[in-house]
Amino acid sequence: MTEVIKRDGNKESLDIEKLHKVVSFACENVAGVSASQVELNSQIQFFDGIKTEDVQETLIKSAADLISEATPNYQWVAGRLINYHLRKMVYGQFDPPHLHGIVLKNVERGFYDEEILSSFTKAEFNKLNSYIKHQRDDNLTYAAMEQFRGKYLVQNRVTKEIFETPQIAYMLIAMTLFQHYSEDRIKTIKEYYDAISTFDI
Repeated sequence: MTEVIKRDGNKESLDIEKLHKVVSFACENVAGVSASQVELNSQIQFFDGIKTEDVQETLIKSAADLISEATPNYQWVAGRLINYHLRKMVYGQFDPPHLHGIVLKNVERGFYDEEILSSFTKAEFNKLNSYIKHQRDDNLTYAAMEQFRGKYLVQNRVTKEIFETPQIAYMLIAMTLFQHYSEDRIKTIKEYYDAISTFDI
């Protein structure tokens, strides 16, 4: 039985069923791809004592290696696998926490300007949080997700620790650009967030 090392240093048996669910989710509603093919490519690279993050990177590489002219849709599978991995790394879970909590933590870490907290009320944070569509990250290709985690997401460039995911980055861009608007500020932020996160602009 292969043992994996979790992010907290604890060991546990490799959960093949969980692995299957993650890959199946990444392949859901994507034409011309096979979850079993991704799994077959990746399992032969596992070894006892592998870290969970290395398991995820192995799955990502497996899907990326299957991208070809004949099977281009694996780019969406690899992108979704990065998204899953990124959320677990950034938030410790798949479902992102509330926007205000993310901002507060990143201000405390010194990676966001503290002005953003005083520029918006808790009620406005609640409204903006309700506008975020995290599922839009599933529409990013492998190349796009690699660009995000390599260059554009706020991170510690020394440790490579990442502190946000794409939809949070899009919302923070909109909030920062329009934080000093006096008229229809929240409406403007929502419209700009929707435009950049759906690639209208």
